[in-house]
Amino acid sequence: MTESGRELTAEERADQAAITLGRAVMGRDLTDVEATALREIFRATAQALKHGFIRRLADHVLEERETESVEEFFENIKSD
Repeated sequence: MTESGRELTAEERADQAAITLGRAVMGRDLTDVEATALREIFRATAQALKHGFIRRLADHVLEERETESVEEFFENIKSD
């Protein structure tokens, strides 16, 4: 609930959760850029959950991480 006594929206709850997790992970307040990005991620996650495509979102995120890991691996290989 907010100070005015109204229930928080799902989006507001996602924002709070993002900031709370960010502080716990980083041990500090997030920068504006970090906070905005994490809020967007949490809002997208809440929407995916609400609309029933959370698994598809998770698969997409995992695929991106794997692709990024492969790209980073090849960036670090030096040619002879």
